[in-house]
Amino acid sequence: MSTALTTLSAPTTGGGMYLAGLRLTNFRSCRDVEIKLQPGLTLLVGDNNSGKSNVIDAMRLLTTPLSGRRVRYLETDDVSIGADGPIEIVGEFDGLTRFQRGQYIGALDIATNKASYMTRFRPGVDAPRRSKVENLAGRAAGSDAEPEKRDQIRHVYLAPLRDAKRELDSATGNRMALIIKYLTSEADRTDFLDQAIDGLRKLEEHDVITGTQRRLQEHVSDLTDPVRGQVIGLSFRDVRLQRLARGLRLKIAEHGVDLADIEDSGLGYANLLYMASVIIELRNAQDAELTLFLVEEPEAHLHPQLQAVLLDYLQEQAVKSLRDDTDGPAGRIQVVATTHSPNLASAVGIRNIVVLRTQETPTTQKSTEESSATGVEVAPTGIQRGTAVIALCDIDLTDEERRKIDQYLDVSRAELLFTRRAILVEGVSEAVILPPLARHCVLEKTAANYGAKCREFRAVSIISIGSVDFGPYLKLLLQQVKGVRLVDRLVVITDGDPDVDDKVDLDDDLDDEPKAVEPETEGEPAATLSRKDRLEEIATQLGADSILAVFAAEFTLEADLMNPFTVNGPLLETAFKRQKPRSGKFWSTLTMGANPAEVFYRKLRTSKRYIGKGEFAHDVAELIQSGGTFECPAYLTQAIQSAMR
Repeated sequence: MSTALTTLSAPTTGGGMYLAGLRLTNFRSCRDVEIKLQPGLTLLVGDNNSGKSNVIDAMRLLTTPLSGRRVRYLETDDVSIGADGPIEIVGEFDGLTRFQRGQYIGALDIATNKASYMTRFRPGVDAPRRSKVENLAGRAAGSDAEPEKRDQIRHVYLAPLRDAKRELDSATGNRMALIIKYLTSEADRTDFLDQAIDGLRKLEEHDVITGTQRRLQEHVSDLTDPVRGQVIGLSFRDVRLQRLARGLRLKIAEHGVDLADIEDSGLGYANLLYMASVIIELRNAQDAELTLFLVEEPEAHLHPQLQAVLLDYLQEQAVKSLRDDTDGPAGRIQVVATTHSPNLASAVGIRNIVVLRTQETPTTQKSTEESSATGVEVAPTGIQRGTAVIALCDIDLTDEERRKIDQYLDVSRAELLFTRRAILVEGVSEAVILPPLARHCVLEKTAANYGAKCREFRAVSIISIGSVDFGPYLKLLLQQVKGVRLVDRLVVITDGDPDVDDKVDLDDDLDDEPKAVEPETEGEPAATLSRKDRLEEIATQLGADSILAVFAAEFTLEADLMNPFTVNGPLLETAFKRQKPRSGKFWSTLTMGANPAEVFYRKLRTSKRYIGKGEFAHDVAELIQSGGTFECPAYLTQAIQSAMR
């Protein structure tokens, strides 16, 4: 297998080298994957056990810890199950400045101006001590003639279950001394130590110290004078910054509130304070060309607003780290984080997101004779799981489609990027009413597996896009990247919205309440008869016919809920009269109509504010959950069953 990376990087942006791509072979769940990274910040999202931590670990193994103390080493257990080749971790670095291209000439591909480094691990199968680690350079993976240059590509790692309070504790004084060193000048630190020494020398003259020394001397003299007398002294140890820092304690509180020890603060704010201290350390790492800030689950202990603030802060620090490398290393900071938070994923835009998925593939076994003679594989012997990667920047979307999705995610904080099975709906009404319909009308309550089926439906994400423009979302979710899609099953529920004669069969005067003035609507898009066909055509173009199912109401959700009217009418009347308590005549006349659903649809078309659709859906859902008699319309029943397929 070729060790060279395919073209992974985004366009060169200047500001110094950054890790543009990572190629992993036979490393834990990453059997053969390529990950594209962005210059500033990249978010890795995915299910549990999808391989996010493995990707982070690979970057830790490829680069040098900023502290110089490596705690993660390649081991035999890191080899993918069933793999017979070595582990290979290849990093491709783009954006090199003119100076960096000269300094990294041994790892540089002159044709692309990109540098490559590899860490290869050959396990000793019978004797683990014979395992071999090689650090190689260049696309040809040759020996690294200048390892000290590779050592200027570093990382700082924050674990997912980090104890920020312990890290900030001054028991050792190491971190606080480091922060003081980075934030102050040498002259100020020298003056600080001189004043500390003077103060301690004066304190040594206090009666507490001199008296204690005198009394101790009396006892020591009684014991030692008969043989060889000893003299004792009592003074402070030599003053050093780290020893002084050991006595310092960080305190934090809201404005206007007395400061409290960090131990007494919330875990969220302790995490933010700790990350701020790490950023200070990164920005002052003067001898590093690039430092990867690897953060697992930065959202830990943070409420949604703080999560968004943290992400803005990390992106800002990555930008601020860019500096001219004429007189020294570039010192760039590149952030790579894993997350389960829709709040974080929605804040960065899809260009900066890489989705990791668990992919199941059949294992095959070759017989010795067949393999040598024909190379034909026999039947699968089992299933193996591995990591599949989708860099969302690789999905073919127009700028307008990408902008629309980014805006939607920013506003909705939806779980669009975290789901494997999804139902896309036009608005909140469908999202509100589908869960009670599934639990009370579609799933069989008397079945032994009813509880399991309810949990199965709960795992389906119901996502309201707030419009009928499903196209960009279908392209995002159904498009294949290296043979992998974001979803396994996608259902779209939409309205038919047929063009009908807007003349209403029922006289508006049948309402017992005053008629609302209908506002003018300008630029409202015309209803489209072929919406379902157009969505299915997109799926066909993407080769996803078996993944997508589209279900359309004959009219619109509110109207189609009336079918069958003989069953659903009483419950819908109750919900309707909660908004329209004086519309008894309208409902009575509606009941006598040949097609109540069509009549109600015509009414809604001519008077779009006749009822609050969201409120109506909430009322219907509440009545269903309360045990009201209701039969789910056929198209919604089919949609729910299809999503659980």
